Amino acid sequence: MGGTGNRHSKNAGTMGSENLTYMEKKALGFGTVKERLGKETVKDFDACALGLTHAIDPLVTPEGVLYDKEHIFSCLLHQKKDIARRTRAYEDQASRDEEKAAEEARKKRIEEVDRFERVNNGGVGKSSAPVSLAGAEADVGDGTGVTGDEGIDEEERERRKKELPAYWLPSKTPTAEVRVGDKPDTETKCPTTMKRLRLKDLLPVKWTRVPTGADVDGERYMCPVTRKTFTNTTKIVVLRPSGVAVSEDAYEQVIKKDGAWDGKKVKGVVKLQRGGCGFAGSGTQVESKKQFSLGAGSGLADSRGQHRGATSKFGLRFN
Repeated sequence: MGGTGNRHSKNAGTMGSENLTYMEKKALGFGTVKERLGKETVKDFDACALGLTHAIDPLVTPEGVLYDKEHIFSCLLHQKKDIARRTRAYEDQASRDEEKAAEEARKKRIEEVDRFERVNNGGVGKSSAPVSLAGAEADVGDGTGVTGDEGIDEEERERRKKELPAYWLPSKTPTAEVRVGDKPDTETKCPTTMKRLRLKDLLPVKWTRVPTGADVDGERYMCPVTRKTFTNTTKIVVLRPSGVAVSEDAYEQVIKKDGAWDGKKVKGVVKLQRGGCGFAGSGTQVESKKQFSLGAGSGLADSRGQHRGATSKFGLRFN
């Protein structure tokens, strides 16, 4: 028979042989941890996607996301203010860039004129602008036979020495300019789908309330066509432009054929996103995942075969 004959668990305490099985790694918290979510983790069909509570004045987006009027208006207003702030910052940055480019072009032109004056007038420039050290050094070895120090008196030379950049001083070091970035997007977006959303895209939702005293187990609304109460598993559509909420079955079987409801023409529907019911087929996210990468000495779990603790924080016993 191959092997040493010792089981893996017998060799676990030897330094350098802390090889863990898949189940041991899972117990220690390595890898992806999955958790099943329940109904309480997903909002109801009539709850606001921002406030996560019952929407008092419901509005629906073209993608079927339900919001309360107060919450979505506050969100869009905040986005507009943020867009205006970032737009002003971008315009200020563009203005500074233009001024900086114009200043650099002006300095470059002055240096070229001053260099021309020094070469043609024996080093005595007629330009009123001061001669930069970079422009003077550029003349050395350019084939003209005139260096940057020729024709400059002692006073000018001393002044240039004082203007030499001391890069080691904090006051002389260049500063990194904070860049705003690209031009900001000027469109407001839906906080759930991140698609373009404007105030005129929101459609008011008109629910049909359940009659008082009816035994409906606490349900608030019902379909005005079939008179069946709405639950988180019901497929609901909102009629355009009236905003009446009906079940999808009633729309397909009754309203769609006539093209009108309650004397008003139907120009289309918006499929309302369903609430959470805990079933995988509901279309909502019912599972949560998180990646953990725990190493030796992280403090989150004992290392197998080293600390010899009675049990790990994840339930795995070592001895």
